Amino acid sequence: MSTETAFSTTPETATRRRVGLLALALTITSITALPGSYLWPEPAAGGDTYTYADIAPIRDLWWGLLVFLSAALVLNVPFQALATMILVRRRGAGWATVGGAMMWLGTALYSVGGAGWAAAYYFATDPALDPAVGTSVMEQISADTGHLFGVMIPGALLVALGTVIQAVGLLRSRAVPRWIPILTLAIIPTFVLPGNGLTGALVGLPITVSAIALAYHAWHRQ
Repeated sequence: MSTETAFSTTPETATRRRVGLLALALTITSITALPGSYLWPEPAAGGDTYTYADIAPIRDLWWGLLVFLSAALVLNVPFQALATMILVRRRGAGWATVGGAMMWLGTALYSVGGAGWAAAYYFATDPALDPAVGTSVMEQISADTGHLFGVMIPGALLVALGTVIQAVGLLRSRAVPRWIPILTLAIIPTFVLPGNGLTGALVGLPITVSAIALAYHAWHRQ
């Protein structure tokens, strides 16, 4: 038996395997986002920026958590967009495609910004630096919100808007139960509710459930 014969497969089988891998990756990254939200540190003074005292004791956790979540985001959001486009092929397809494109672009912006945020605070709290110098650097970083969040906020907004648009496509297509696209809209409250600790994990739970459901239906339809 030749190697080509041993690994030969039909187009339908190849597609099902590929969608299965997509569904598996979407499921895993959706589940791992929940403990990431729980572990996300909260600034002692509130708000969105951190002080030297906030980051210095947990600088390794800070860097590792942000890099991990940024990397997971690069897989999770585009795979959710692809799963939706796989499901919505006729009615609502335009909505799914436009929404997916916005989610991809938003993911690129947000993940780049998140990795930069991780590095900026990590190096500013290096123990080799004098704490007074590190504190001054952290204050300068936190004061420059334009560069700190200049790509993250537009990225987050694009992902959210794209998710809403894809939800419209899913509702119009009736390709999945209506509760699934409705649950995806839980991304909207994340802009006003705490995103860390137990509250953050609970807020993210509907998003995780909807993503896993999309993964299952995308694989099941093949």
